[in-house]
Amino acid sequence: MAAEEVLQGADHYKSEIERLTRELSETTHEKIQAAEYGLVVLEEKLTLKQQYDELEAEYDGLKQELEQLKEACDLIVTDNIKRLDRYSWNSRSPKMYILSTKLHGIACAMSANSDLLQHL
Repeated sequence: MAAEEVLQGADHYKSEIERLTRELSETTHEKIQAAEYGLVVLEEKLTLKQQYDELEAEYDGLKQELEQLKEACDLIVTDNIKRLDRYSWNSRSPKMYILSTKLHGIACAMSANSDLLQHL
């Protein structure tokens, strides 16, 4: 009888060891899958960060270029307004007065747009 009990106990422990080994193997496999997924997520995050940095640098460059173009345009408009003012006062032409007034309006609109650009 004692030998039978020892064999049953041994079988019980053997089956328990097999069950625990399977569970450990499954858990290990799940952890490895989770780690691999985490690596994929990290790689994607790094790629997105790099793309974001590149787009931000491009945005800053375009913003600076836009500001330079705006300044150049402001100079051209201001210069042309001065020329037209001198010419219109010298010629007293109604057409020149209207043109000068329109250019003043454009300059005001550009100034308003300049204020909007500063908020970008």
